[in-house]
Amino acid sequence: MGSPTARYLAIALFSAVIACSPGGAEHAAGGAGPAEAAPLDTLLARLRGGPVDAREQAAVALSRPGPRLEERVEALGTALRDTNSQVSSTAAWALSQLGAASIPTLVRSLTDYRPAVRRNAVYALGALGPAAVPATRAVNSALTDPDPTVRKMAAWAMRQLGPNPSKWAGGAELGSADDLDAGLKGLNPMERLNAVLRYKAYAGDEDRSVPLLIRALGDEDTRVRNAAGDALVALGAPARAALSAALSDSNPVVRREASVTLVRLGGNLH
Repeated sequence: MGSPTARYLAIALFSAVIACSPGGAEHAAGGAGPAEAAPLDTLLARLRGGPVDAREQAAVALSRPGPRLEERVEALGTALRDTNSQVSSTAAWALSQLGAASIPTLVRSLTDYRPAVRRNAVYALGALGPAAVPATRAVNSALTDPDPTVRKMAAWAMRQLGPNPSKWAGGAELGSADDLDAGLKGLNPMERLNAVLRYKAYAGDEDRSVPLLIRALGDEDTRVRNAAGDALVALGAPARAALSAALSDSNPVVRREASVTLVRLGGNLH
């Protein structure tokens, strides 16, 4: 099947081929002739109970503009939890084509017990781009999902929301040095971890962020320390001098983590 990203690209290509073929959406509906599009009720029925190919094709057809938007979103939200991975990922792509109306359904799907469903929902939110800014909190939470494929997709999705995706409650721009500073002061380790992961998704303003990440190398939580090290490695050369200086830090944990991170960067410890 390949990577999830490749799968979504294949779905987009599949949809484009259908749209350009004789009969277009009519063939996508699974069996209707070129002169007569399948009725919406027929598409909904095929999505809920047809063979795999018919369910997938119905999802593509339901992604196109048309009436009864809420009903189509609801049906595709159910298909997002389909036991067949092809149908589930196609439903995710289809929801991303329907715009902001899909956001509540996709956010709810982020709590599903199946990693594949959560990953597909995060993908769809990212594919919505800036239209999904109202879901920034949910995408941010997915950065610490138990499943690594969901976390990776969430990092991608955060970048799709825009360079400065959201401000809430008068807070700093997400992913900025100010956001990193505020997040690292949080009492909850998950709050600090999310702040580092948000920053890593954008990785800008090195002059202000590098000292904050160096400080985070001494965090009491292993996950925060590891995330800070990963962010410093991602920054590359701009972090090397600060890591070298941190080898003399008064905190032994910072010294240890700085040495490990510097080695990862290929730095000289002497």
